Parts: sequence; C-alpha cells; structure tokens
Amino acid sequence: MKPADDVNDLASDVGVLTVRPRMFGLDDLVSWAGNTVEALRSDSSMLRVDAQFQSVSMSSRTDGHPPMGPNGLFIAIRGSQRDGHDFVADAFANGAIAALVNHIPANLEKHVSDGRIVVISANPDRLDHKVRRVGSEVANLSISQGGPDLPEHVLILVDRETGTMTALQDLAIWWRQSLSTPIVAIAGSVGKTTTKDLVAAVLGSQHHVLGTAGNFNNELGLPFTLLRLTSEHTIAALEIGISAIGEMVRFAEIAGPTMAVITRIDAEHLHQLNDIDTVELEEGRLVEALPADGHAFLNADDPRVARMASRTVANVVTFGEAGDAMVRATDVEVVGLEGTHFTLVYEGHHRRVRLPLIGRHFLTGALAAASVGFVAGCSWEGIVKSLEQPLESPRIRAIAISPQIMVLDDTYNASPASCIAALDVLAAQPGLRIAVLGDMFELGDFEAEAHRIVGEALKGRADLLVATGSAATGISREAARNGMDQGAILHVAASQDVVPAMTSWNCLAGRSGPWTVLVKGSRGMRMERVVAMLQQAFGAASNSISSASSIAG
Repeated sequence: MKPADDVNDLASDVGVLTVRPRMFGLDDLVSWAGNTVEALRSDSSMLRVDAQFQSVSMSSRTDGHPPMGPNGLFIAIRGSQRDGHDFVADAFANGAIAALVNHIPANLEKHVSDGRIVVISANPDRLDHKVRRVGSEVANLSISQGGPDLPEHVLILVDRETGTMTALQDLAIWWRQSLSTPIVAIAGSVGKTTTKDLVAAVLGSQHHVLGTAGNFNNELGLPFTLLRLTSEHTIAALEIGISAIGEMVRFAEIAGPTMAVITRIDAEHLHQLNDIDTVELEEGRLVEALPADGHAFLNADDPRVARMASRTVANVVTFGEAGDAMVRATDVEVVGLEGTHFTLVYEGHHRRVRLPLIGRHFLTGALAAASVGFVAGCSWEGIVKSLEQPLESPRIRAIAISPQIMVLDDTYNASPASCIAALDVLAAQPGLRIAVLGDMFELGDFEAEAHRIVGEALKGRADLLVATGSAATGISREAARNGMDQGAILHVAASQDVVPAMTSWNCLAGRSGPWTVLVKGSRGMRMERVVAMLQQAFGAASNSISSASSIAG
C-alpha cells in the first residue's frame, strides 16, 4: 500500500475526493478475527463497520495511559492485581466501541443475550455455548441508541489459552504486515529512549514518522504502538526493551524490523538475564531477525555491540568515535550544560554539530540517529538541523533552583554505566559537586558489584555523597574506601528523607555557592521526589547560599 504522501487527490466534475489514510479500525479487527463483515442497512445504525479506532488501550479510563475515548478499542488484560475484564463495561461507557476479551464478563451477559453486544469469536470452535454465535455471516455491527437486536458494542473473543496479551501481539503483527512501512527498532542496555527520540527527530526531517511514545517498549507497549501505524507513516522508530531471556525473539517477531540500532551492552535486568554475556546474547537476537536487505547499526565503540556484525545477514553500518566507524565523531568538545559539539564525518564529508544534550554519552545516540538518517535518505542539512534541536524530554535536565544552585535531574532510571556517565557531567561543573544516588534495581547477583563500581567512580567526580536505599550502602562504603572523607558521606534510608537530612547536614554549613546537585537512582526509588523537595527547600528559601541553616530557614 502506498503511503498517503504518494496518493494524489482525485479531481472530478463534482469536486475533489481525498483518499483517506488507512488507520486500524473495526473492520480490520473483525478481519483479523477471521470473519467477514456484511453491513445490514438499518436506519438506527450509528456505528459504521469501517469506523477507525481513535484509541487502543488497556485502560478503561479517560485519563488512562493511553486514555480511552470515543471510537476506542479496549484490550482486557489480566494483571497480577486486576483483571481488565472487570472494566469492559466502563470502557464502553467511556467511548470504546469494541473490546478484546477471553471470556464474556458476567455483567455484560444480559446485553449479549438481548443483542446489544455482538460477540465475534476469533476461534469459533471454542466459543462459549451461551454466547450468541456470530461467524462468517456477521452483519450489522452498527451501533444504535439502544434497543433489542440493535448492537451497541462488539466483543472479540479469543480463547483463554491464547489470552488477550498474546492476541494483542498477534493483532499488531497482522496489522503491521498489512502495511509496507519500514521499521527501525532501537535496543541496547542504555540510551534506548534518547536514541529513539533522536532517530525519530532525524527521520522527521524527511519522513512522516511513527515513534514510540515515552518508553512504551515492552510486551504491551510495542503492540500498542504498532496499532497506531497508518498508511500516512513512511517509517517507524520503535524502542524495544527486554528484561528476560527469550523476549527479544518475540519482540522482533512483533516489530518486524527492517533496520535495527544497538546502543550499548551493559548490566541490565540481571535478576532475569543472569550476566552481561547473556545480555549481549539476547540483545543481539534483534539483528539476527533482520532481512538480508535490512540494515544493522552497531556501536563501534562497544566491542560487545561491534561483534554482533557476525550475527546478521543484513548490511552493517557502524557508528562511533573509533577510527574505523563508518559514521564517526571527531573533535569532540564538551561545553558544560550547553551540550556537546563534534564534527560529524561520513563518506568523506563532514559538518560541525552542536548537540544540546547534557553529557558526552549522548554522542552515541546522535551518531546512531545520523547513521539511520543517511541510510533512510535524509539530507545532511536535515540531519544536522534535527540533532541541534532540543528534545522535548531530555534524560538529564538542568534546573536552576536558585542563582547559586543547579540540580541535574537524571531520575529517569539508573544502571552502573548511566550513573558513571552522569557523574562525568557532574565532574565538569564548577563549585561544590554533590551526588545524590539511590539504589539500582534488577541487577541480580551483580547488585553488590554494580554499587561498588559506582562508589569507586565517585573519586574526582563528586565532593559530597548522599546515598539512599539499602543497596546504596555499597556506594557509600566504596567511596570511603577510595578516599572520600566519612564526613562528606551521608546515608539515609529512603528518598523522602534526603532533603531533610541535607538541610541539617553540618558538612554543608558555611559552604558558599555555586552548588551542583546530581540526583539519580532507579525508577522504583522515586528520586523525582528528591528533586521536588530540593526545589521547595533550597530554592525557595534563599537566593544565595551562605550556610545550611539559612537554606533551611
């Protein structure tokens, strides 16, 4: 199917007919379920068979993520605490016209029996006997204001063994295969979300891009993203995150990538992935899934990523600062909180780029994005201009909470590699450098060593340390072992205790500004609370810093 940009308006004597872009809709859902739809003519009909879904969500709420709304499709997912089937009626009340279920909710059985709800079985042989059966003769999926035998909603019934999560994934595969959109998948242990955002920005200079919203990168987020794909999109940039062995094989099947980026291999989710060798093995399964005419974009500066070239039949494009990288950065200059400047080199040409992201480590994502852009036909001008635009949600935010206090908010998540990268940013700042570090989660047997590595890295990068959480005692212990004075180390049990402890910390008494405070930890530590409390306690009390007591007062 041609993208909408290639479709011309059709002129006629009666005006201009514009071809509507193809979006995932009710007729597609029914077709996926193996049924055909024959529209019965009814003057009472309000819902058209060809209605396009304006939202696809596992939330029945209008303020959910994604929100439910008019012409919505609700996916009833059974979680550890709640079963989505209990909220199908709420979803219908909030605008959903269809739901994917593995059984008929008890509170909807009456509506099924009186014809208000049509049930279409994706596996007719397993259809419950008391459900009104609708097969290939399905007709009249039109909605009315109510009344017997005038259906208001549609349930797509899958069998319990398959489950709605697997059905959702299969549905996304089916929909993606119905379009011919090139897919760029971005994976790796660190830097995925920023790299995805940069890739989407660069591609946007030339293409109509579908990008992963936030970090919707897992078994649910990936299919939800793909169901947003339309015929107008000329390319998609999808983030893929794994946390267990075998996931990448399934995720690659869902995404069907024609291009793949691997950012870096490091310790991640070791409670299930066991060790870094397994991380490398599993992440690399993405490039194994690429077709022969596809492209694998590999970080030449990471040996574990670079050697994935032997695991793919696709064309390999390397990026990095290494001399043999095909897309390369030279003359790198870190300019503090303004970002990083570098010369982008490709096929004998070069341009100076001013990347407005705080931290040298974001250079990897910029080079990956440029590499994808070159292959996807983006111009030099478009690539450079896109890289020089600020991202909407940068991973490290510099917040001036007073004329003398700068907070580096890097609370998105944490791993040993990302902590050290953030500490490198802190090290370059003037004045007093304070690291507020929380526990790093999901590291399995590597947990103690990971926190020890971060504690060791503090030397020369931070003047004071505030550690919070049980595992972060390893950071404190190693920092002291490497020469940080015990008086410069503060440990508190929970993140909400950090700022109260800092305001009465003798170590800060009489210390004049400027101060730079780095705040980082795993998402589960809720380190964003520390940033908010710093703004309230330190920023509002005084425009200058003379002592801890004046800040607290």
